[in-house]
Amino acid sequence: MGHAVHVPFSGRRLTGYVIGLVERTEDKPLKAISGLELAEPLFDASLVPLYRWIARYYVHPLGEVVRTALPGSTRTSTRTVVRLGAGAQPPLLLDAETGRLIDRLQKSPANSLTATALKKQQGISEQTLRRAARDGLVEIVQEEGSAVAKMKVEEFYSLVCDPRAARDAFARPGPVRDRLIDYLHNFGPVSRASLREAFPNLAGPLRQLRRRELVRVEERPVDPDAAERFDLPGESSEVPEPTEAQAAALSELLPALDARTFAPFLLHGVTGSGKTEVYLRAAARVLEDGGGAVLLVPEIGLTPQFLGRFRARFGDEVVAVLHSGLTARQRFDEWTRIAAGTARLAIGPRSAVFAPVHDLRMVVVDEEQDGSYKQEDGLRYNARDVALVRARQAGAVCVLGSATPSLESVRAAADQRYGLLKLPARVQGRPMPTVELVDLRQYPVSDPDAPGAALSPPMREALLANHDAGGQAILLLNRRGFATTVICTACGVHFRCSDCDVSLTYHGRRHQLLCHWCGATRHLPDVCPDCSDPQGLKAIGRGTERVEEEMRALWPHIRVDRMDADTTRSRSGHRRILDRFRKGDVDVLVGTQMVAKGHDFPRVTLVGILHADAALHLPDFRASERTFQLVAQVAGRAGRGDEPGRVLVQTWHPDHHAIRMAVTHDFGSFARRELRLRKGLWYPPYSRLTMLKLSAKDERAARDAARLTRRRVDELAASVTSAPGQLQARGPAVAPMYKLKGRFRWQVLVKGRDHQVAGELLRRLVAGGIHDEIKALKGGARLAIDRDPVSLL
Repeated sequence: MGHAVHVPFSGRRLTGYVIGLVERTEDKPLKAISGLELAEPLFDASLVPLYRWIARYYVHPLGEVVRTALPGSTRTSTRTVVRLGAGAQPPLLLDAETGRLIDRLQKSPANSLTATALKKQQGISEQTLRRAARDGLVEIVQEEGSAVAKMKVEEFYSLVCDPRAARDAFARPGPVRDRLIDYLHNFGPVSRASLREAFPNLAGPLRQLRRRELVRVEERPVDPDAAERFDLPGESSEVPEPTEAQAAALSELLPALDARTFAPFLLHGVTGSGKTEVYLRAAARVLEDGGGAVLLVPEIGLTPQFLGRFRARFGDEVVAVLHSGLTARQRFDEWTRIAAGTARLAIGPRSAVFAPVHDLRMVVVDEEQDGSYKQEDGLRYNARDVALVRARQAGAVCVLGSATPSLESVRAAADQRYGLLKLPARVQGRPMPTVELVDLRQYPVSDPDAPGAALSPPMREALLANHDAGGQAILLLNRRGFATTVICTACGVHFRCSDCDVSLTYHGRRHQLLCHWCGATRHLPDVCPDCSDPQGLKAIGRGTERVEEEMRALWPHIRVDRMDADTTRSRSGHRRILDRFRKGDVDVLVGTQMVAKGHDFPRVTLVGILHADAALHLPDFRASERTFQLVAQVAGRAGRGDEPGRVLVQTWHPDHHAIRMAVTHDFGSFARRELRLRKGLWYPPYSRLTMLKLSAKDERAARDAARLTRRRVDELAASVTSAPGQLQARGPAVAPMYKLKGRFRWQVLVKGRDHQVAGELLRRLVAGGIHDEIKALKGGARLAIDRDPVSLL
């Protein structure tokens, strides 16, 4: 059970996973397993019911579920290789295509090429390959790839002179090169990986600086574990005394752990109230009894901090980490440590919920409300919900922790389906930060293009005063890039993505227009492509990159860094940025929602939210909830040390209930109001949603697929429930993002009172062949089933 095995399939050797043993009951001949991939099992029998539940609930193939759960390095990497055979003949004696095949193999270094290369690059057909193999001209074999871990050496760069002198060394200014000079001055020495992350078009500007000997280059060995190390000043293995609220929470948690039965809890604690200490003490009880635990965090950026605290308390050997920021070899090594029982605490984001922990006693989901726990493609599972099911199957305790819990969890606690644990105050009697609203209507901007125009006068004053007092600051703007769009002021041309229904975002360090949905890039031309006006192109709006650069221009003495999807693409990107900030090498950290949750920086005394209304009016019933959560969470980063915190919230809607209640830290009133609205509109937690997403490259095919799906839903609805009002279908309707990645999108929304009724509808829909019907339509139509969607966009 749980072994990865080699199985023959259609002339190839693939990886399969043993999930059970049955006696043979059919006369149909079966092929034998050809061998073991790994000597030790990757998971035990206790995880198979979880895989089966996921496959049934999310209406997804069981094999795909297992593949998603396991680390990718457990699958054999094979390729079809074509070699010259013993009976190879001169190309001139053969037909044209076969002769071209033999000629290419003879000219290749090892007299062999992959079948894929021969087909794509040389136009060799599958029939020709098979005929040549049959005649002995070539051999076709399967080869396995292997990865070898090597010690790496990386180049580090630093500026050898003043930034002004470096710029003066060139006759003409270069936008990307000048930004690179400033970056090296502020953060050097910087690794090449970090520079590539910050400057995708790095090669040319860096080459210019090296030619003029303006940079110093040194080589340093790369520590393979560096991505998981995080400098935590003052962190030690000493166990602090619990607060009264923590002790009260533990008085309910620890007996539940001892009982070894399923017990779900919602740990609702304000920011800075010490939820992590509750997790640590509960984990200590689990380890004392010889059990194991899984601890989930919403994002990779929170893993090092969480990991550091658990390793400081329990040591390196017992704690393992699983996330996509590790190399394939690191992920596999951590997985096998867990599977072998060496590591008993597994920490990581979404996919860590599948960690093969022995004798599971506890599952923790920190920041349980976070949408990052939902997988948005492939197997669309929600790790929070899977965590609850896994705990139930294992007879374990499940703790959902948050300062701003989801309304689904709030309702479950109110109905006493979850135990409710409260931490209403910060540790050590620290006050909640003072939150001030800045009504942007009172501060009209005369020149939107002026540096720092996104910072209101109160925000500027607060930043300068905070810096003078020696504090650090966080600025939140949930928009990355330099400018949100580029238009021509002469003719009105607007740069949009040809494959998606969105504007292209300008990124200054790339000097490119980028689609944030499909990743398509386009070079920003010097003149308008329509009217050729050399002065017409204008960048509109602001993203984190522009705010960062404008702050540096306004206040050169303030050290500014940025944390968003552009600066954290590498494996250790999160860690490097957060390390610099924690060490005090950065005064102001500008970022997207990555900076909003979970981080504990004692020197942060100011938080600024530049555009609190960004998600407020999106066509999604969770828009207000997300706005409240984001404002409350990022505000909670301030005042976590000895100095009190201050928060400034810039908004055009100071009277909106989500913003007003977030400012006063009044989660209870917000939750009650939102729940009343949800109940009247029959939205979660008073119903269960399923989004049927139809898409196609052809516009008409997408519409036809949506109409067909709605008909099938209506036909099946009466057969799965006799009670009126148990199911409601809405649509088909055009998706708010009508075109995405070259595909036109429609939606059918199904609301159900009971998840079992909705599940039965979906299973009958799939069993009835809906996927085949949709595929039969012209235009490449397809259906994706999204149960419990977190976004309706």
